[in-house]
Amino acid sequence: MNTSIDFIGDIHGHCECLKSLLKKLGYEESAGAFRYPGNERMVVFLGDYVDRGPNVRTTLNLVRAMRDAGSAIALMGNHEFNMLSFWQKNGTGGRYLEKIGPGYLREHTFNKVAVHSKTVSDFVGRKDEFKEMQEFAKTLPFYLETDLFRAQHASFHPRALELLKAAGVTCFADGSFDELIVRANDEDNQFGDSLFWPIDMLLKGPEMELPNHQFFFDGENVKRFRTRLRWWVDPAKASLQELSLQPGVTMPEGCDVDPEIRERSFYGENERPVFFGHYWLTGEPRLIRHNVCCLDFSIAGHLGNGRLACYRFDGEQQLDESKFVWVGR
Repeated sequence: MNTSIDFIGDIHGHCECLKSLLKKLGYEESAGAFRYPGNERMVVFLGDYVDRGPNVRTTLNLVRAMRDAGSAIALMGNHEFNMLSFWQKNGTGGRYLEKIGPGYLREHTFNKVAVHSKTVSDFVGRKDEFKEMQEFAKTLPFYLETDLFRAQHASFHPRALELLKAAGVTCFADGSFDELIVRANDEDNQFGDSLFWPIDMLLKGPEMELPNHQFFFDGENVKRFRTRLRWWVDPAKASLQELSLQPGVTMPEGCDVDPEIRERSFYGENERPVFFGHYWLTGEPRLIRHNVCCLDFSIAGHLGNGRLACYRFDGEQQLDESKFVWVGR
């Protein structure tokens, strides 16, 4: 694949912002898809195309057109996984997850429906097209790894890749979808061949439940009992505040780090560059570390001041903060 790559973070239906960013990067629309002149560069989309934003349908069409034209690789995000699970009934294909119970693999609670409503409303009267987009989502890889970089929607973990490779699974099109989607949701390993942990690690990243039923409110004022963790920080001696990845949130007093988490591995400074989205960072795009680059800067944030961000990668192993490009809403 091309070694000059433009990594683009979470889009969430903000298609006009995506078009503006692609044009700013020098891509031109030709024969139904955006392409870089001479095919000298390509895009890697880091997932989360659906939900939240105003133009989910056109976003998916644009991303799929670039993927089909060979000018982009599109990875899966947790929102695409959630969408597929949201519409899959528990028990389809003969596997019924006891923990989930009757209904669908993703619960249809008020909050879940509210998040997914933008996607559904954008396909009203286009049921067949929505089914086509679900089929497209099934083909999205969970990760991308080369000798120069790693990329996935949320977090990198070598064991997650090992387990998926051993299972012969790179996406939900690698076998029976009815079986694979259940294995991806089988948190308790009910059937003995669960893929829950590796897919959860790549698409959502590590989290820790707060002790003693403590909680916090995230940036959208949602009550949370679990916090996301900085998987590139050594957990052996770090405080929970240092490990927590909840922008703008102070962890409740008296919370310590789970002893099991203190023993976990972390992404070291000598690893190849890793690119991801998912984490709702704020402000102007900036590097986390010379080899750790998050590209989700909250374009879909409720405050309306987020950015759709890109990093222009050319194989360098020490990332350069000047290579960020972004647009606002």
